[in-house]
Amino acid sequence: MYSQLSHFKERIDETFEIIFSFRKPAAVLIFLWIGISSVEAQEYATDRLFMKEYSKAKCRNEVENKIRRLKNNVDMTLEHQAFLNRNIWSKLHTNLPLSRGEKKHLNDLKQKGIPLKKIRSKDYWAYNAAQFRALRLKCK
Repeated sequence: MYSQLSHFKERIDETFEIIFSFRKPAAVLIFLWIGISSVEAQEYATDRLFMKEYSKAKCRNEVENKIRRLKNNVDMTLEHQAFLNRNIWSKLHTNLPLSRGEKKHLNDLKQKGIPLKKIRSKDYWAYNAAQFRALRLKCK
């Protein structure tokens, strides 16, 4: 009985040795297979669409921030300059004191005359609108 039991135990040990001899390479192969299959499983068309839309949204956000900065950067237009000239003229004729910036502007007018390179606000905003439209089109 003892010999049968030991024989049975030896056969089980041989079977386990055969099975466990493949254990390490099989574990490595299974690990690699799981890694590769999970990478392939992650590539859905919806993921690519999401990434495309995400990059578009990021681009739009950057463009809108740039447009906001450009809108806050106001250049003097022809109307601004005419208003400033009228204001200085009326202060001079009523003998009111001029501010430092108004005195500087008056000296520039006396030395250089009225510069004609300024554009009208309507043209300025049309130029900016075209520039903003071109910036927004880059993100489509």
